[in-house]
Parts: sequence; structure tokens; C-alpha cells
Amino acid sequence: MLKTGSKGRVWVRGIVILACGWVAGIFGFSAARADMVAGPPPESLSSDLGPESRPTPLEQLSLKINLPATRLDLYVNGRLDRSYSVAIGMPRYPTPIRDYNISHIVWNPWWIPPDSDWAEGAEKTPPGPGNPLGAVKMLMEDGIRIHGTNAPRSIGRAASHACLRMKADDVKELAWRIQLAYSEKRDPELLDKYQRNRRSSFWVTLFEGVPVSVEYRQVERQGDKFLIHPDRYGRGGLEAELEAALATHPQVTVSKDLVKKLRKLRAKGTVEASLEDLTQWSLGEPASPPAESNPTKRS
Repeated sequence: MLKTGSKGRVWVRGIVILACGWVAGIFGFSAARADMVAGPPPESLSSDLGPESRPTPLEQLSLKINLPATRLDLYVNGRLDRSYSVAIGMPRYPTPIRDYNISHIVWNPWWIPPDSDWAEGAEKTPPGPGNPLGAVKMLMEDGIRIHGTNAPRSIGRAASHACLRMKADDVKELAWRIQLAYSEKRDPELLDKYQRNRRSSFWVTLFEGVPVSVEYRQVERQGDKFLIHPDRYGRGGLEAELEAALATHPQVTVSKDLVKKLRKLRAKGTVEASLEDLTQWSLGEPASPPAESNPTKRS
């Protein structure tokens, strides 16, 4: 028969306390680092939040991307807040024209080679300076991402493999704005945490998708100016877009001279023209040189 005295009971109680502390330490550590991933995690676009537990965003955000303009517009509560220059898919790998939803944000992401011919033989790239996704990526459907880049000179061009690239500061600003509004991870110290642990990925699940509309508009109206963008994917339709944009201005005829003039000018980039310019060009008359457009200047 086993006999246990007072010393034995103290010894057993100490073992139990140590064991409980060890278990609690493991689970506490895991909970504190639940969003940190050491390796490339499998990507999933599903959310684990049901409608009954889904909080309300602090502000309603939406994004509109005009591919010919290589521009991303951020709308806050339905109003244009600011614009960013982006790189879009090259003609061989065009960015799909459709509606998306941003479901997750990944800070310090891994680059996982896609199942595509251009990535054949490529290896996974961990977070760091050489990662082509930069500091953060935002996940959408069909493998399309909005992310940073290690090739900043590609911004403003049709240069990617269908995803949308942004400058480093711009993509971090946009991702953090979305995270503040659509998740509960709002502590400003998190940005320092992501920076300090640049070799680890941090996943943020948004409790509601952020709508993204990808459009293809070669002609835009901004105030009293018209912006005519390059036809980056060779889709045609400039004449029809001009007719729609100028429908309320019968003094401007969408003539062959006007279309020819604009096609020539936009070969060098976006053309900014006044109504007077368009009127003169439609008549085949010379006009003052069009101003260089900067449609992605912050508003």
C-alpha cells in the first residue's frame, strides 16, 4: 500500500501546478501568435465569421480600378477619397475585367509560383527584400491580388502577370486603411510588429469583403477636362466611348480627324484635353498642345 504524508502531498501539488502552468503557457503563446505563419500557408478565401457574429465596418470602403488609366481609386462612404497609380497585367496576361472582393490581407507574404507557364521552374520565395509581392498582399478571387512589388519602375505600366502592383508606401497605406475598417486588428503597434518580424507572414481575415470593380474605360471626364487613355489591351472602341462622353456636347463631332488625332497623341500616354481642344480637333484644326495628365495625383 502506498502511503502519502504531508510532504508527499506538497510534492504532488507542486507537480500539478507546474503541469498546468506548462499547458497554459503553450496555449497562451499559441493564441498570442495565432496570426503569425512561419511558412507559406495554404490560401483560402473563406471567412470563419458567420452573419450573426460579423461586426460593422468603421467606414464603407470600395475600390475602382481603371485599367487603361493604370489607376486605383479608393472610395470612402461612396465618395472618392484618393487615387493610386498601379501596374496592371501585360497584354499577354491581362487583368480580368470583373468585380471582386478583398477577403484577406497578408503582411510579409510568401510568393508561391502559380500554375502558369511563365512561372515554370520557379521556387517559393519567403518574405523579404527579394519577394516580388513586397510587404503586403490583398487576396481576391481567381488568384488575383493587389500587392506591393520589388520592381517599382513597373508602376503605371501594363507589366504584371494579371495582378495589380502598387508602390511600397501606397500598398501599405491602403492595406492598413482596409484593416482598420474591416477587422478588429487596429492597434497601431501591429505595423511595428509586421516590420520587426519581416520574415514571418501575418494573416488578417476581414469580417466583410471589400468590393473591387475592375473596369476598362479609355475616356474619362474629370471636371472640365477629358482624359483619353491608351488602349493597353487593344480592345478598340475609342469612337464609341467618345460619342458617349460627348453626348451632351453637340458642338463636338466625333469625326475621323478627332479619333485619328487622339490615337496619335495617346501613344505617348494619357491625353488631357479641354472641350475646346476636342472641338478644334474634330474640325481638323490645330490646337494648343495638350497638357500632360497626372490622373493619379492624390485628391
